[in-house]
Amino acid sequence: MLPNQSIPVGVVLPYAGPLANSENTSTGPVPVNIAQIRANLASTGWLFCDGATLSIAAYSQLYGVIGTAFGGDASNFCLPDLRGRFVRGVSGTFDDGEVRDPDIASRKASAAGGNAANLVGSLQTDAFQGHEHDYNGISATAPPTLGPGDAPTDGVIAQVTSSEVTQSPDGDPRVSSETRPLNLSLNHIIRYC
Repeated sequence: MLPNQSIPVGVVLPYAGPLANSENTSTGPVPVNIAQIRANLASTGWLFCDGATLSIAAYSQLYGVIGTAFGGDASNFCLPDLRGRFVRGVSGTFDDGEVRDPDIASRKASAAGGNAANLVGSLQTDAFQGHEHDYNGISATAPPTLGPGDAPTDGVIAQVTSSEVTQSPDGDPRVSSETRPLNLSLNHIIRYC
């Protein structure tokens, strides 16, 4: 048995080496040859998860596992495209009625012909749960009368923040054009034979 035969076709693994064309940088005295790295991986049964379209006839084993979950048609299928994306487990069906993906209905096909909704291969755009930051302020025109232990009642008005918070006693918030957890970039490869 070859060492890789214990890894099933369709397994996706993180790969710490460069694979994306944008990573064609120097890691030493010789520039990285992305095409050669991809060819070496392919010769041992691995492909880059970049959404590439493959022939069903040429990659029948992988097609037999993933089908057109990530897109495809009668003669071709697509690899998962994990570039710049977080992976989320399929919600599945739970006997206790628990919902682990409350926005299942928003999941769309990642490419034409692919799976949508609560299925492997579906894609969900980024989002931030709706919320607002209310706080109480004291009106400058009607100062409250307070005694020991009294809470302000006169002149208290409810206000809603109207702009992004840029400073707080705990330090500056980290703001960006997306909501995301702390993360580390890696490439992903999929076993095809």
